[in-house]
Amino acid sequence: MEKLYYYVRRIFDKAINFLNLIIKKKNHRKVITLAIIHFDGMDLKRLINEFRAELKSADIIIGKNLKSAELKKNSIQLKGKNFIFLNKDSKEMEVSGQMVDFIDNFDVKKLRSFERRGVKVVTVNDKKTAWMISQMFAFYCVVPSEPFQECVITSPIPLTRNSDGYYFTKIAYRNQVTLVDLNIEILNDFRNPQQQE
Repeated sequence: MEKLYYYVRRIFDKAINFLNLIIKKKNHRKVITLAIIHFDGMDLKRLINEFRAELKSADIIIGKNLKSAELKKNSIQLKGKNFIFLNKDSKEMEVSGQMVDFIDNFDVKKLRSFERRGVKVVTVNDKKTAWMISQMFAFYCVVPSEPFQECVITSPIPLTRNSDGYYFTKIAYRNQVTLVDLNIEILNDFRNPQQQE
């Protein structure tokens, strides 16, 4: 009976170690793919069908100027994705997932709660707030634009000579989906040591 218990326990321990290994591999991703939908308000279903591969490969989807009726028609295609869709006034419309969230002003308590939850990308309304958040917290910030205007992504990485960070600007000229790969391993360098474990 002791031998049977020993072998069962050994198999159980190996199964636990294997599952822990799989979980660690999933949690230690280095890059996430962000898809930004540039949309003029006409025929979202066509846009989603045209850029299906891009949206399928993205970990996070951000869009602006979307109508709730159009979104509900296409929600099956976006099921299981991390996404945030804003209406024309840049007010939060619909959020899904743990890696993305929305904030309309510089609220330290809310940003700290985002850090504890493991949010990687924060969507904001203006460039200045996005830059401030990225410099003080470990988040990428996205300022989705009106259709066919500039979209801004800020990062806490001090790449410039005076270490003030940087922002990436994308100008879209038509309905399209822009893919951007973001290194989330760098964000962990900015987080507190207790949050990395």
